Amino acid sequence: MTVFGSKKVLYEQLEGSCTPFLREVVKFFQTGVASVPAAETLEIYAFMEAADESKRQGGCPVKISDVMRKNGGE
Repeated sequence: MTVFGSKKVLYEQLEGSCTPFLREVVKFFQTGVASVPAAETLEIYAFMEAADESKRQGGCPVKISDVMRKNGGE
């Protein structure tokens, strides 16, 4: 994986397996209880939507809080 920061670029070799993730998925389907709070999931979607909106606006900054408010969140 390559991460581009404002001061440097980091390269990281991804290792491991999907086993921990799959355990959580199975647990969710068995219990109906998510391991990640709904609020955190909404923040992730708001982040992705803010990134898409920034791209649509030619790279202008877009606040996640504005996206949340626009879509009925906080």
